[in-house]
Amino acid sequence: MVFHNKAYDRLQNLWMRWGIPQEDVYYAIENDLLRTCVWLPLRYMERGVIHNRKFIFEQHEPKQGFMAVRPEDFYRLCSIGRAKLRTFRSIEEEGHILRMAYEPPQPAIMVRIGDLVVLQEDRKKFEETYNLGNGNTLVFPAKTGVEGDFHFSNDYRHVKLEGKEYHLGDVQARVVEQLHDAARSRQPWVHGKTLIYESGSRAVRVRDIFKHKRDWRSLISSNDRGYYRLNVPLQETEDDPANGTIHRQHDEQRHKNHSRSAS
Repeated sequence: MVFHNKAYDRLQNLWMRWGIPQEDVYYAIENDLLRTCVWLPLRYMERGVIHNRKFIFEQHEPKQGFMAVRPEDFYRLCSIGRAKLRTFRSIEEEGHILRMAYEPPQPAIMVRIGDLVVLQEDRKKFEETYNLGNGNTLVFPAKTGVEGDFHFSNDYRHVKLEGKEYHLGDVQARVVEQLHDAARSRQPWVHGKTLIYESGSRAVRVRDIFKHKRDWRSLISSNDRGYYRLNVPLQETEDDPANGTIHRQHDEQRHKNHSRSAS
């Protein structure tokens, strides 16, 4: 049976359908030119928007169904083959973010490339934009990010803060990406063990990841109690991680370490 009007297509089938390199499709997704989605089982979510790099909470709601994967998460997913995701873009309300609530605790979902789909409306829009029926040659605009004095490439391997440039390795870039993501939220501080785990490193300390970058402390700040943040200006109320956040991240890290040792 052939379905001619499917609601979605598996991502891994599309570059063959279009007759273009897989690398070009991945580039389009990483640069926010093509949206991918993943099925989210029932979770209790926080809905909000990003304003001035901060997550502005609007409401709690139960959610199940397709969620849009953020480009930065897609890059991380491709780099290590899989990724545990907690934060998504809404496909129903433009500009809205949905992230899993911490109270009550909601488990992240493990996402792999084979889990990703492209909705019909996104596929058609992409095909029309790049005229895929005629020559199948894609020409993409260059894209980098700029937020205040912080400049970053899409893969975070090249960043600049207050005029100083940093060229990073893959793991270092994933650490900075996590910190940048946190800097946009209500809690910019991230525990070092969380940074190490989520970056896929086997280092014992964050400083071990940056041992060949003597100036990394200009890019990343520490509170000398195991927490780190991107060294960008913060409001006074965010100068230190809240006690509840410290306990929560410790609990999450203990759970991750237990899961890793059991696997």
